[in-house]
Order: sequence, then structure tokens, then C-alpha cells
Amino acid sequence: MSDTSTESHKYVAEYLDGPLEGTTEHRFLEGGRPAERVTQYALVDGTDAMFEYVAGAKRELNGEQYVQYSFDAKDSDALQGQADPDEESKSL
Repeated sequence: MSDTSTESHKYVAEYLDGPLEGTTEHRFLEGGRPAERVTQYALVDGTDAMFEYVAGAKRELNGEQYVQYSFDAKDSDALQGQADPDEESKSL
């Protein structure tokens, strides 16, 4: 027998793009609602990196609430190899 009271306090976060693209996780509701922003940390090439995601579309599937999160590059750490569009080439 499952504890439905705990399940009703959770939702599924779907990461649409960025470093976590295609992954999902169960998260707890905050004040009865899904988080508007999610901060995730990962080890990338031996360095801790912070990634920000912003909530988007919400839907219910098989009795579970799903929330889609989009990568917010401007508020996230830059990954090695990513070009800065505002930086001019120094090799010219």
C-alpha cells in the first residue's frame, strides 16, 4: 500500500535543455506549488558548476504533476568550451 499523502506533495521536473536535457526527477512542492526556479549543481571536468532552470508548462499525467524546466544560461556557470557571444576574438 502506498502513501498517497506523500505522493501528492511531489511533482516531476522535466529538464528540456542545457546540461540536464532529457532528465527528470521527483521534487517536493514548496508551499503547495512547484518551484519557479531550480538550481542544480554538477561536477563538470573536475569543477563544480551551477545551473539555473526556470519553470514553464505544467501538465498532469497518470495522476502526477509534471513541470517543464528550461535552462537559464545567463544565470548559470559557463561551461568550458562555450563561446561568449559578447567577447571579441583575441587571435585576430
